[in-house]
Amino acid sequence: MSNIVATHDIHISEVPFLVVDVETTGPSGADNRITEIACIVVRGGEIIEEFSSLMNPQQHIPASIARLTGISNSMVYTAPRTSTVMRRLQPLFLQPYAVFVAHNVSFDWSFVHHTFQRERMVIRELPRLCTYKLAKRLFPQRTRLNLQALASFFDIVIAERHRAHADAYATAQILVRILELLQEQAHVHTLGELLSFQHKRLEHFRKKPKSVEALQERLHSAPDAPGIYYFYDAHGNILYIGKAKSLKARISSYFLLSAHHTGKIKELVRQVRDVQWVVTGTELSALLLESKEIKRHAPQYNTLMKKYRRYPFLRLGAPMHSVESADMAFQRVDICYEIYDDGAEYFGPFSSRSSAEAILDIINRTFVLRKCADPFTPRADFSPCLYYQIRRCHAPCALLQSEEEYAQEVQAVRAFLSGERSGIVAVLKSAMQESSMRLDFEEAAILRNRMKELERIFFRQQQIASSINDNNVIIVIPTATPDKKLEVFFIRHGRLKFQRLVGKKLPIKELRQALHDVYGSTEHAPMYARKEEIDEMRIIASWIYQHRNDGLFLYMHNRTPDEGLEQLVDMLYKAFAVTHSYEPAEEYP
Repeated sequence: MSNIVATHDIHISEVPFLVVDVETTGPSGADNRITEIACIVVRGGEIIEEFSSLMNPQQHIPASIARLTGISNSMVYTAPRTSTVMRRLQPLFLQPYAVFVAHNVSFDWSFVHHTFQRERMVIRELPRLCTYKLAKRLFPQRTRLNLQALASFFDIVIAERHRAHADAYATAQILVRILELLQEQAHVHTLGELLSFQHKRLEHFRKKPKSVEALQERLHSAPDAPGIYYFYDAHGNILYIGKAKSLKARISSYFLLSAHHTGKIKELVRQVRDVQWVVTGTELSALLLESKEIKRHAPQYNTLMKKYRRYPFLRLGAPMHSVESADMAFQRVDICYEIYDDGAEYFGPFSSRSSAEAILDIINRTFVLRKCADPFTPRADFSPCLYYQIRRCHAPCALLQSEEEYAQEVQAVRAFLSGERSGIVAVLKSAMQESSMRLDFEEAAILRNRMKELERIFFRQQQIASSINDNNVIIVIPTATPDKKLEVFFIRHGRLKFQRLVGKKLPIKELRQALHDVYGSTEHAPMYARKEEIDEMRIIASWIYQHRNDGLFLYMHNRTPDEGLEQLVDMLYKAFAVTHSYEPAEEYP
């Protein structure tokens, strides 16, 4: 019976893709054996883990295969036994939502599946994804789509062909590029859509959309720059508004020969008679402008088919929709996907729900906050629940914990989410090592994933408070326009307060005034967010998170406006030195 996860509506950025390559003694997974295996884990468009090892197949390697792979009988003689290697790989295959990927997936899966069976190890019937099949549908006009040909097409260098790690690593890089194209061109966003795409009949990808001829001249003039675009029907009505890193690539993707659309998108494309666009210079500007324009015009197809990438947050506050004063004092932590104007603090965003659940589990194990979502009405004759018996709650509902004591625990959770309890990473590392020594590799893998997520969070929190309301930061982004300007964003309490394009002549006076206006006051973050602010806050927080390693940020915590101006000007000088051959003309006084 298949154990494939039924929930295929998970976003592909949350899926752990296990990209596998095997070298073997022959062509049959049932009769031959693995001599080398590699597994590259891809999630969120990044390679997050790598494993590779030779294996002693206890079977002769034919001379022809040894010449092809370079793996000889003498090389595998002292290699680890199959059981040892597969036991180390097993936790990766037990991850929730894991998908098995290979360039010829039936070949690699056959060997891996039979090997696990021979070793009598538990392994699920994982969903399988073939990069060859995906490429066949993305590039229907190309005749050569083997691993080497695809690597050359994407400018990917394979260090050592026909060795497991090199081939798996190249396949992982190809997968990342293919997933990007599928989202841009075919509007594939969920795991179910991705698995379905690889099995679509090839003739679907050879039909030329009827609307291409009418729009061809307009499509060619689209710029290769970030911005938003508007699709109009024959009567001048706006059908759809979207954003793009590259307007040319995104707009053209609707009319490509290889594009395979859902029914709603096909219906949209048939009605499009004109395309307009606004160049924004940066992706963040495009995201913010798209959100405002959709709210302003409410296009029909944005409502019908717009799919948002939702990021989970941890919410510290009273239970949702509660107005009881006791609930406000005795707060709890929950997972949510939206930011509400309810006075709660929102921490995140996290890369996936599983990551947020892991952190919530750590909070529940480490701190003692109430878990019940029922209305909170403490009284002395109340009987504490099971959480009190297992020491996960101090039963404030039965007046066994005071409001002051509970507030201290809430502050400890807040400090933890702001990165002040990073010592817990060391505790998890020690527990992971102990699990490995007990050969409990599944538990070790769970602890390892939690530790890595914490390390990512604490790395970010060293510079920025995770509570969205405390986001006080200046963002500098080079534009993709020919004039090579920089775009500056002033963020205060998670909200965009000032936005300006700057060129070689810095507007020092304007920047100084804006810094004093935005960051000069000592006011606390607003208790509530207006409805029109909520989506903007989510967009900004998610953008900062995604670009935490490559963005230009000036965090304004504990900085005066004058200190901020000096450091901002220095940051802009350095950015211009990279993007320009000249220095800003206006001197900093």
